[in-house]
Amino acid sequence: MPPLPATRPAMRRSVFRRPADLVERTRWLFGACAVVSLVLTSLGAVAGAGTWQLTAVAVSVAALLASWLHRYTARRGSIALDLLDAVAVCVFALASPVPAVALGVTFSALWFRAVYGRTWETWAYTAAQCAGLVAALLLWEVVPGHAGAAPAAPLLGALPIAPLLAVVARHLAAVLQEHRQAQAWDATLARLTTQLLGVTDVAQIRQRGWEAAEHICRITPGLSMVVVDDDGTHLVVQRSVGLVRQLPDTLDRTPAAAGLAAAATAREPRRITAPQQLIASSGGARCWAAIPMPDEPGSYLLLGGSVLHPEGVALIQSLVNQAALAVRATSAYRKLEVQARTDALTGLANRSTFSAALAAATSDADGDPWVLFVDLDDFKLVNDRLGHAAGDELLRAVGARLAGVVRAPDLCARLGGDEFAVLVHAADAGEAETLGRRLVEVASAPVQLGAGTARVGASVGAACVLPGASWTSTLQQADLAMYAAKAAGKNRVRVAGSPPPVSAGALTPA
Repeated sequence: MPPLPATRPAMRRSVFRRPADLVERTRWLFGACAVVSLVLTSLGAVAGAGTWQLTAVAVSVAALLASWLHRYTARRGSIALDLLDAVAVCVFALASPVPAVALGVTFSALWFRAVYGRTWETWAYTAAQCAGLVAALLLWEVVPGHAGAAPAAPLLGALPIAPLLAVVARHLAAVLQEHRQAQAWDATLARLTTQLLGVTDVAQIRQRGWEAAEHICRITPGLSMVVVDDDGTHLVVQRSVGLVRQLPDTLDRTPAAAGLAAAATAREPRRITAPQQLIASSGGARCWAAIPMPDEPGSYLLLGGSVLHPEGVALIQSLVNQAALAVRATSAYRKLEVQARTDALTGLANRSTFSAALAAATSDADGDPWVLFVDLDDFKLVNDRLGHAAGDELLRAVGARLAGVVRAPDLCARLGGDEFAVLVHAADAGEAETLGRRLVEVASAPVQLGAGTARVGASVGAACVLPGASWTSTLQQADLAMYAAKAAGKNRVRVAGSPPPVSAGALTPA
């Protein structure tokens, strides 16, 4: 525990220094006004007072100050302290020259109490204060030192003002709370926007959006959110947060059907009649709205509470839209990323992706990586005989066959035109040659196209990725080996640096 002297300055700052927050600053101001009113009223109460009156005023003032200080530092009301305040005001009124003097304390205390707790607590405090003053009027002749009955008209004439003050003060407190709540909501949305920047994982985006929803439910009393999927018969519960407890897996959609249909048509929030299971699980909340989930037909976020303000519904819709926008941006980013890495015609890796992979293999050669350069033989004849559309169809079919031969983590790419390449991460010359033969075999098999049957051959050049060699020189060696295979009769494999070309057997195109 820290030493007491170190804690006293912080307490003095919290009590005597005006806070920056609007709600706390208002509470501080009302508390200060109540204390000043108590002091000024006490000066009038002790004028010409005897010993017991002085003692009674001192005790009641001390009790009120202790109660108010506790309320301010704890930031909440207390029924026990409210009763203490009523008794203290009663004693203060009995010790005053006339009971109406205590009205100065009561009215300022009402303002201070109204900015804490709930509305019914404010009304209970007002009733207790009025009861304490009426009790002082009734006990006036019983207390020693009072000659005759107390003048009732000043007190009873002013007491009706107390409920009016309670109404005004409570309305002001509600406005302040709504202002603070709106600030907290805006801060939550701003924080979510910041958190979603740079996030490209859809699951992570939705998780952060749900965390923001949970935070909003924590700072908004009585609010609940439930995500459901409408399967046409039931509402299947996916997630829930807030006051919802023991929610069944499915809800009866019949009461909410009309509201859900209206929300889906308008693509905006609509009030719904909530199923009884949902009302019971949320503590009796009967005000519910359905917010359609963007880009997720049949999915809704159900927002419920004892009261639903349009501003709150609009806020949750903004949160949902913000998360959906981030998901769309992520999907678009991934689509662009895929387009940048793949060949549009065949879906294989493109030249830039293959070059980057080859450069990485060149800088960190492990297990003798190999490059196989594949060029289709007599592809131009297919284009001339069947047309370019058939040629594109043939390239897609051959590309799929070549990719089917290559195993992960090896890479198959289309470099452009009828040129393909394969990067094998760990192999020797014999394995590279065997793979080259397999590539020639699958490329040379007949392909049934929409315009007819086509058949081409393939010439393959293989080159080893040497440590320290540039990727461009390695690719060039494989390219030269491929041209050597073509020169030797096509439809075969040639390994860079080997004297004779290796025949692929009888795999000659028709």
